[in-house]
Amino acid sequence: MTVPGITVFGQQSHPDWTAGTPIAEDVTGFPTDYVALDLETTGFYPNRCAITEIGAVRVRGGRVVDQFQQLINPLCPIPRQITALTGITDAMVADHDPIDGVLPQFISWLADSNAAAETEPIVGHNVSFDLRFLDYNTRHIAGCGFACADYDTMQISRALFPKQSHHRLADLIVRFGIADNEEHRALSDAIQTQQCFEWMRHYVSEHHESSTIRWKQAPAKNSTEILHQQLVVQR
Repeated sequence: MTVPGITVFGQQSHPDWTAGTPIAEDVTGFPTDYVALDLETTGFYPNRCAITEIGAVRVRGGRVVDQFQQLINPLCPIPRQITALTGITDAMVADHDPIDGVLPQFISWLADSNAAAETEPIVGHNVSFDLRFLDYNTRHIAGCGFACADYDTMQISRALFPKQSHHRLADLIVRFGIADNEEHRALSDAIQTQQCFEWMRHYVSEHHESSTIRWKQAPAKNSTEILHQQLVVQR
């Protein structure tokens, strides 16, 4: 697959770029090299809430080869309901850097994964949520949007299993026999997302002909520099 008019990981798209950037993928169109990502935050809205943890794993050929994990000081009290969900307390983040110190480190780590000729996209569960926070903070810190191609395990699950009522990460890890519980910590959730993605990639290769599936691209609602790669299943 080629992603037109877009670079990755916080780098601005070049106005003359028309050839696009290739993504390493298998015969079903699933990427084989990617970064699985998860964030923990103090709430739902990037302009009013803050990131408290970034977790990510780098995947090459379907296998995890590196990881990134960092707690972040949100410079505000963490709501009690968020601490109850994630276990992250004010004391745990008090001595850590705020996002303007951590985000450049994370961008640098992501750039290391882009040393190959192919683009390595972002994989996440309900990944639009995470990318909205990254894009908002990248614009304020680096002066440009967070640009990437992404794959959403929630969207892929809905496309593959439309008769299922629930597609949360907690539902998928149980349904696929990966784990019994979601920990709601960034690195562990990123790893479980990667495992769900690989489970569905293998499921498609075993149960679908390549002619029955396709991928469509859709720009994010709030940023044309983020392109969602969405699975379409023909039945």
